[in-house]
Amino acid sequence: MSEQTFLEQRAALIEMHSKHDTTFAALQRELETENSFSSEYWRWRIDQYLYGQYNEYQPIYDAYTEGKAFNEIYDLPAETVHPASEEPAKLPEIPDGFFTDNLPGNVRTGWTHLADGKISIAYQGYLTDPYIASYDLENDKWDGPYKAGHSTLSKNGRRVDSHGRPALEQDSDGYFHIVFGGHGGEREDGLNPFSIDTPHAGGRQKHVVSERPNDISSFLEKDDITPFASYTAMFKMGNGDIYFFTRAGTHKSPWMYYKMKSGSQTFEPPVFITWPVPRKDNPIDVDTFYLRPKKVSDTEIIITYLGHICNFKEVHDRTHYSRINTYYMKMDTTNDSFYNVENKKLSLPLTRATSDELTLAYDSEKNNETCFSTRPLVLEDGRPAAAYEAMGPDYREWRMTVYEDGSWTHSLPIPGTQSRSLKDAAGNEIERIQDLEIIEGHGEVVTAAVLYENEQGESVFAIAKSSSATGAEEQDWIVQREYFTVSQSRLAMQAVRDEAEKAIALVLNVRKGASQRLYLWYDGEFRPNNSLQ
Repeated sequence: MSEQTFLEQRAALIEMHSKHDTTFAALQRELETENSFSSEYWRWRIDQYLYGQYNEYQPIYDAYTEGKAFNEIYDLPAETVHPASEEPAKLPEIPDGFFTDNLPGNVRTGWTHLADGKISIAYQGYLTDPYIASYDLENDKWDGPYKAGHSTLSKNGRRVDSHGRPALEQDSDGYFHIVFGGHGGEREDGLNPFSIDTPHAGGRQKHVVSERPNDISSFLEKDDITPFASYTAMFKMGNGDIYFFTRAGTHKSPWMYYKMKSGSQTFEPPVFITWPVPRKDNPIDVDTFYLRPKKVSDTEIIITYLGHICNFKEVHDRTHYSRINTYYMKMDTTNDSFYNVENKKLSLPLTRATSDELTLAYDSEKNNETCFSTRPLVLEDGRPAAAYEAMGPDYREWRMTVYEDGSWTHSLPIPGTQSRSLKDAAGNEIERIQDLEIIEGHGEVVTAAVLYENEQGESVFAIAKSSSATGAEEQDWIVQREYFTVSQSRLAMQAVRDEAEKAIALVLNVRKGASQRLYLWYDGEFRPNNSLQ
């Protein structure tokens, strides 16, 4: 296709859609003013908006750009990247007992899978590549870690990016699946067919599958998911189907899910859950979302999500990131339908308008609050609930909203946190409890793993007991054993659960400066991988 023919067809589509879509005029004004970016940059953004919003442009653009590299289409400089931090010659000391090499990026505990007496853990390792290790509970032996694939995140001198952290599942035939590495794709991947937002050299999302069943030593790459996606969450349902939830690209992108039917090793085409919409009063601003899914039964997945007001100028207030509200819905995987809390079937994809009407569980805008994060909750009495992280000028705390008698009630305490106390072995009150995970209950005695900060500001991992019955609101915990205390550090903890949802083991992340390792705690002890000590 000649350049003249391409430009004529492009202009005709923009003119036709501009009659009902004011976003083109807003983007064109930015192109002409060139205040924040060059006109060539805005031409790229207009192309991506047209490409993702109106499918009839895709074959026109693809025909014109076939065989052309990015810099042959757009006269733009190489993308500015934040350089990676240099690792010090000597890493700060952290406790022994770990099972990984030194990790880059944010504090994460990896994605765990328990089957056949083995705990498999996928995590983002050296140079953000995906790694997997497996621990045999009966024989006290480690298999791995093995590198499962190659990530384009944080390569070529880029700063470490933790968005591509792996998700792990094992299909009904025993093959392991790992999805990893995505934060928007690379410029050279072209325009994103699923989004109105351009890729930003953030790393390609990839799917790999083990070469052999029940064997984590080697993986093969599949070509069945978009490279532009960001975030990973994957669940196998009771019938063996696997669902993978992700965002289709960068911030101003829809969220979607992929389905892999039992017996297959390939994901089907994606289904859009949400769709971003530019605001009518100022189309430079875009209403989009962040989703958090959780499998709660063999056939149901609960999804909580929050609103995110993004913009084409890429201006972000890092104090609150323009995050608002809490939304709630559920997915029935027997028919792949979505429902709100009143069991009304939802039409996908959802927008800000339809979400406000049908799935709103807490209106933080109305209360002049930031809703920084959400997560699904499963209450013992069966009431629908969602946790949300409320943030204001001088506070940041987790709260709960609960649906009962036809309405949502917000600003409630998370179960088990309101009347909870923790004392160390000497009887001193501990003020700052970071995390508490119940791991065992026998009658009136309950055992929990706990992370807390002591009076010296050190981070502590310990086991505590309570004399309260499981599920009681009042819980008086007393530390029984401190496993380690680390100064100037960050700790994170995740339970490994069996089919009955009982926590049988814990994965901990300990980070101190540039030192960061994962630890497996099982049956009262850490289980080190001696080859890495």
